Amino acid sequence: MSSRDTTPSSAVSQEAALLRRILDALPYPIFWKGRELRYLGCNVAFAKVAGLEHPDAVVGLTDFDLPWRKEDSDFYRECDRRVLETGAPLGELEEPLRDSEGRQRWSQTSKVPLRDEQGAVRGVLGILVDITERRGIQEQLQVAVAASEVANGMLKAEMAERAAMERALATSELRLRTVVRGAQMVIWALDARGTFTFSDGGGLAALGLKPGQVVGQSVFDVYGGAPEILEDTHRALTGESFTGGAEVAGIHYETRYTPVYDEAGGLVGTIGIATDVTERMRYHELLEEELERTREQLLQVERLATLGTLAAGVGHELRNISTVLNSLRGSFTECAQRGVALDAEELEELRWACEHVATHGRHLMDLGRPGQAKVERLDLRELVSGTLAMLHTAGIIRHVKVSSSAPESPVWVEASRTRVEQVLLNLVGNAADAVESVRDRLAEVRVRVFQDEREGFASCCVEDTGVGIPEASLASIFEPWFTTKPPGRGTGLGLPVVRTILQECGGDLSVESQVGKGSVFTFRLPTVAPPV
Repeated sequence: MSSRDTTPSSAVSQEAALLRRILDALPYPIFWKGRELRYLGCNVAFAKVAGLEHPDAVVGLTDFDLPWRKEDSDFYRECDRRVLETGAPLGELEEPLRDSEGRQRWSQTSKVPLRDEQGAVRGVLGILVDITERRGIQEQLQVAVAASEVANGMLKAEMAERAAMERALATSELRLRTVVRGAQMVIWALDARGTFTFSDGGGLAALGLKPGQVVGQSVFDVYGGAPEILEDTHRALTGESFTGGAEVAGIHYETRYTPVYDEAGGLVGTIGIATDVTERMRYHELLEEELERTREQLLQVERLATLGTLAAGVGHELRNISTVLNSLRGSFTECAQRGVALDAEELEELRWACEHVATHGRHLMDLGRPGQAKVERLDLRELVSGTLAMLHTAGIIRHVKVSSSAPESPVWVEASRTRVEQVLLNLVGNAADAVESVRDRLAEVRVRVFQDEREGFASCCVEDTGVGIPEASLASIFEPWFTTKPPGRGTGLGLPVVRTILQECGGDLSVESQVGKGSVFTFRLPTVAPPV
């Protein structure tokens, strides 16, 4: 028969071949069995799960011939018999599945009866959706892909004796089309020019389309107002196989593009399979909102922990100042009783005490005030200098040699002042703790601010000569609740919170450390233009 043969048998054969390719392109395993519960066929996805080289290899096998566990095979067959006996479908049935590599999986299986021309049940059709990940993350996603009503005659070709080629191909075409219509997705095929040659699937109704309605039209005309779809189509028509995403009529789709080649290896088009992931997107948005609330809570927890540390040091300092004030009060009272002028040095001492009380109070109020996440333009040099003064006032670095260096000109960044202060308080406080037990070398903390104008980032290095961090712990220091400090000395939230703050500002945090020599924590923030 020539390649130009246009007989009905040839046309049916071509359409059946296209439907077979579409069925094999589906990511969901599909199978069908006879009344004896022997497999009559499957698609490529099912053959891969069963460890078979080709879908035809499954024909004639039973579940006991496949790499399932016996108890799982018994369960599958019990469900199959229920469909055969009742003639009613089983929808969204969760079944265990051990694949050809021995991995335990879970599938959500829809099983429907297959009937002959007289309506008698002759077999079972099943479509599997892998829900292992969903079960593992406690219903994170709800992917609803089920087979709807399957048209009569699905099993004609397998159950009847071999008939004429035209009848066999027509029956096969009907079976494949029924599978496509039953799947709640949109499936289409394009030729090399981008013209629709096939359009089907249960998801078309949501778009207001009927099967085959766009066949013969150009995808560039139908979706001219959807640049995401056109961009993905251009990629697909170059032979690229990939998964993309787009939004149409308020529905979010995840689309798998698969190239189609002829026998000579030439690209003749592409097949697209779009799945509605609107519910998944909504769940992700809810999850992101919950994560954001959790991040805010962790920020406040760590901030309050830092506040407690500072308050302890400031409280000690305030007690010293109160001693000075009490002494001055007694002296001023005596001068008033004697009618003599106040001593100039004592007045200066009073001014010093008042200024220090005000400074300590301002530091505690700034650090403890919640919700201070206002973004403003800041000179990183001034911020570092003020934070070091706060730490010195609180006594955290009073007994540690701390040096700092910065450029002569301002280093402008755009961030929340209190949050960057929290970053510096944490990093410098950790450095001070790290050098506390050092006895064989100078216990020192060095803070350096510099600017990389070419990269557009301002950096701050906090370097210590402390005990260092073991290499085995470096990979875990940014995990919540992990700490290398002794019990009672750390919450394990400081560094995770610091990294979250920097990432939200468009920056990052890196660390280098060597046991017995010390550590260097470097954070970066994008620079901005000077204020006008």
